[in-house]
Amino acid sequence: MNKNLKILFIALLALAVAAPAMAAEFTFNGDLNNRFVLYTDQAGFFNTNPANAELDVDDDRADSFGEIKYRLWTTMSTDDGAIKGVFAIEVGGLKYGQNNSADRGGDGTFSGDGVNIETRWFYTDFQIPSIESKARVQMGLLPHTVNKFFWSETAMGVKFYTDNWYLAWIRGKTDGFGTSAGQDWGDNELDSINARYDLKMEPVKLGFFLSYLWESTSAPTTSFDPVVNSEVKGFPAQTDFDLFAFGVDGSWSTATDWGKLFINWDGIYETGTVNDVGVAGNDLDIGAYLAHADIGLNFGKATVTYTVWYASGDDNDTDDSLDNFMSVDVDFFESFIFQESLADDNAFFEGPYISDKGLFFNKLALDYAVDAKLKLGGAVIYHLLAEDIELANGSKEDTLGVEIDLYGSYKIYKNLEFRVNIGYLASGDAMDIFETGTSSDAGNGSGDVDIFRSDARVRYSF
Repeated sequence: MNKNLKILFIALLALAVAAPAMAAEFTFNGDLNNRFVLYTDQAGFFNTNPANAELDVDDDRADSFGEIKYRLWTTMSTDDGAIKGVFAIEVGGLKYGQNNSADRGGDGTFSGDGVNIETRWFYTDFQIPSIESKARVQMGLLPHTVNKFFWSETAMGVKFYTDNWYLAWIRGKTDGFGTSAGQDWGDNELDSINARYDLKMEPVKLGFFLSYLWESTSAPTTSFDPVVNSEVKGFPAQTDFDLFAFGVDGSWSTATDWGKLFINWDGIYETGTVNDVGVAGNDLDIGAYLAHADIGLNFGKATVTYTVWYASGDDNDTDDSLDNFMSVDVDFFESFIFQESLADDNAFFEGPYISDKGLFFNKLALDYAVDAKLKLGGAVIYHLLAEDIELANGSKEDTLGVEIDLYGSYKIYKNLEFRVNIGYLASGDAMDIFETGTSSDAGNGSGDVDIFRSDARVRYSF
């Protein structure tokens, strides 16, 4: 065989091998988020769980940091879209100069970042054959949303979905494969069944959803604390419980002489039990709810929005009822002080309530688009607990304070955004519960420490 024929044979063989791959499509996306806490005077307040938050009455706890949170993902699909796979990785909340081998074995100090990569999404998605309309299955580590107040985060499971409804089995926790002596099938597995139906009849969108979560154990739940364990993902290992949540959400909008009027709403009710709690082995009955509404007007370049929600709280930490609303796993950004800001891995709490005392949240915001690149805004928020909290001096208070937020963003390039958030809380008397220090002001029944926080980010998305 001469040289030219050999070359032609090799080329044809390569094309034959590559032909199946040519039927696939690949996309590659990224979210490269550089975040900074420019300054806060109370760094001890932003410890993820309200039970760990501290306000120092003796001295400011001033600090700042820079960090990265980079996410990269690829989507692999057949050319007809019938099958696709998604794989996403993330380097999350890695601070400049960080040297902490306990944090995923990773460092952000000299000579590299160590081992910091986590799997964010990893799932297969395919259309069921012989069905002309959308009827698809997802399985693996996938984005999962029941409702933004109840559950909206990545989780592992199997989901069947169409254009307007889905049914999903999600497993949040497992002890692994195998049972110990005395355990039953399904013990120590936190499972859930979730369903949602969305109805779109412009200008109305209406959604109905339900979620049932349960876990069975062979031993009493001795470490469950309603004050600390106010989020389902934070329940102690081997908590025996069942939680049923159902609700409705939606939106409506219409044009008026003043501009576009819009309303968004959510309503959720929770019931169930947490079983065999404490040495007495009592069952705690769950009965909680949340109601939310946004009422807004968009006129020209400006939008005014009033946001209100009430998440029920528990007025008695020692009885046999749990009346406080609980999220499973969510991320909220409505308040720069009490929820997540731009550097969201260092927050007071990620959910729409305060521990087991709920929240009565009132916010008036003004957003103004100066042009296609520059957007400015501000908000005033009045924070109240749904139930009084008892302070160290025996008094009971519900006022967390008044928060003032200012924010702005600028598109340096089409896909590159610079943003700044500034938040200030004039503390109410209920904030005394978080105060520490040797001063007589700590625990005196009044909120003596105000909080300031300013964050920024430079974010490249593609």
